[in-house]
Amino acid sequence: MTFFFVILTKFYISMIRMRSLLMVALVFIVTSFAKAQTDVEVINQTNKTALDSNFLKWQAALIKDSIAGSKSDKNVKIFWADKVAGFSSQYSKTERGAVQALGRPNAYPTGGNQYTAWSVKEKDGIEADKNAFIKVGYSTPAIIQQVVIAESFNPGAITQVVVYGTNGEKQVVYDGVARQVNQKARLFHVILPEPTSFYVKEVEVKLDPITVIGSNQIDAIGITESKDSVYYSINVIPSLVFNNKPENLGEAINSIYDEQAPMISPDGKTLFLVRKRHPENAGSFNDEDDIWFSKLNDQGKWTAVKNIGPPLNNKYNNFVQAITPDGNSLLLGNVYNKDGTVVPGVSLTYKTKTGWAVPEKQVIDNFVNLNQYANYYLSNDGRFLLMAIEMSDSYGELDLYVSIRKGDNRWSKPINLGPMINTYVNDYSPFLAADGVTLYFSTAGHAGYGKEDIFVTTRLDDTWQNWTEPLNLGPMLNSPESDTKYNIPASGEYAYLSSTNQSMGKGDIFRIRLPQKAKPKPVVLISGRVVNDKTNQPIDARIIVEELPGGQEAAIARTDPNTGEFKIILPAGKKYGFRAIGLGFFDVNKNIDLSDITEYTEIDDEMLRLAPIEVGQVVRLNNIFFEFGKATLLPESFPELNRTAEFLKNNPSVTIEVAGHTDNVGSEGFNQKLSQNRAQSVADYIASQGVDKARMTVMGYGLSRPIAFNTDEEGRAMNRRVEFKILKMGK
Repeated sequence: MTFFFVILTKFYISMIRMRSLLMVALVFIVTSFAKAQTDVEVINQTNKTALDSNFLKWQAALIKDSIAGSKSDKNVKIFWADKVAGFSSQYSKTERGAVQALGRPNAYPTGGNQYTAWSVKEKDGIEADKNAFIKVGYSTPAIIQQVVIAESFNPGAITQVVVYGTNGEKQVVYDGVARQVNQKARLFHVILPEPTSFYVKEVEVKLDPITVIGSNQIDAIGITESKDSVYYSINVIPSLVFNNKPENLGEAINSIYDEQAPMISPDGKTLFLVRKRHPENAGSFNDEDDIWFSKLNDQGKWTAVKNIGPPLNNKYNNFVQAITPDGNSLLLGNVYNKDGTVVPGVSLTYKTKTGWAVPEKQVIDNFVNLNQYANYYLSNDGRFLLMAIEMSDSYGELDLYVSIRKGDNRWSKPINLGPMINTYVNDYSPFLAADGVTLYFSTAGHAGYGKEDIFVTTRLDDTWQNWTEPLNLGPMLNSPESDTKYNIPASGEYAYLSSTNQSMGKGDIFRIRLPQKAKPKPVVLISGRVVNDKTNQPIDARIIVEELPGGQEAAIARTDPNTGEFKIILPAGKKYGFRAIGLGFFDVNKNIDLSDITEYTEIDDEMLRLAPIEVGQVVRLNNIFFEFGKATLLPESFPELNRTAEFLKNNPSVTIEVAGHTDNVGSEGFNQKLSQNRAQSVADYIASQGVDKARMTVMGYGLSRPIAFNTDEEGRAMNRRVEFKILKMGK
């Protein structure tokens, strides 16, 4: 049984007309958005012309991709057309245009009446181009023995195929009559008895669309030196099998109204969704999109969904785009103005002691969206903002981009994710898994089962330009309609989606258990609290995680101000250092080793105790590492010591005692000397960072001041430490 996302009516309204308006009145749209953007659900139109700024780069991607675009008994190398050389007519510039015949098939093999294949103009719903033709070119001419044409709807209209050489050669390789074919779609193979005597650079396909009833659509035209028949199939995740069907989340979540755009928190315990035109929406029945939420109780049941209320909900379009792992911050569509209105953009809100804060605008360098629609997603580590927008360097309309965090609420110029992902149609609904490299998105630019399908790809490096070939998630998730809004918790156990299939009303929220093949790489969910070391009261703090030994920032989070609780998700297989920052407190650091973890894991009860800044306060330096039995600092220690030096430089009136301590293994004299030397190494390093040595007193206490029993390794590890105590500070 196939489930699918419900199509939101709003996004169908005047899409073609809107695209024309965008092209004609670009300046007006950029400078005078009067209406808030809408989260993208269904968009199928395309617009790809030779005037696009990235056309040459896009052509190169088509050539590269074509090699892997066929499946046969042998390894057939096929080149798909990458430029339009001419055509008799086209249905329109924005849908079923001539450029839709470029690249590998995407409407085929599913076939049917789609926007992503070329067809001729129509008059009164009937094709009006009797002598139809399309001529396409190839940037890499080749000696060929076969032409492959993907007829994705109402095949049989082809009457002639002509190939052209680099030096003006011409050869008719097929000459026939149009006839009705009892097939929805097909690959039309023109196999030559002998290879061409010249290098083919163009292919012309002539049709008689009057004879074959219905819209005759050409999806792709390829050439190959092989005479083996080419077979083309949807590129699904290999051996992907779902053992369960989607399950409705029930009356606590769903109603007779329209529930859409589910967004599950990374810990899987809070579900946000959009409820449309509900009487309890901020604008009542006239309010199209309000944010609602539900929590998973201790019995594993969802609580009754509630309207999240102001300031996040108002009479305009309100929707959640991402949730931080701690659940304390939400990424929201649109920018919230002080007067209660919203404008296009993206905002971030966070929990306060009294509720959600007024959303803060996210400032993105050189940001322009030439499209009425947009999606956004914030990575779990808080460092990357993904978006589906249209800019001047887009390959089609909506493309996927990434911006890198520059500071609080500030982001770099969007970087296009490149032609492996972005196509000449709309690519949108990005969801970056908790591992930080597995990306899910929706598009009609790759062969699929419906109008838009969900695909998955993996980032190969930090340039955000190199990705694995996108794989389709299969017909259990992808329906004949548009499938979007795919998201999963950190565990990867379930995928959440919206569907009208067997729903209680309109759209309902469902979930489906994922097979291992569909899950991202394993991560670790770490939960903890930040408290005042003297009073044990919760602290409103920020958590910064760094990868050791390099000190690269790996994640950021903030605590719940009422409980001090936090949650962070980290990729398994590495070592990390935590740092908690609270106003009026010393930063506290703690390290954790996840290098041996190979599956999804949850670690609870990580406690970070912050000491208030005052004379006499002792602060332990947690992430300090020495060679065994020596005073030689390891590189993993430098990030912690750099922060200590920075604190002293920012507070020039503070003087400290640097104290070394050991466990009880070894003689008292050895431990005394070791603790003194280690404290001295720490002080020397801090001094090397620009701190006056006179502000530091160095003491080695050996084994004389334990803070835990030396009866086991855990206690001995706690006793082996370096700490500093404030001796003096100015007012």
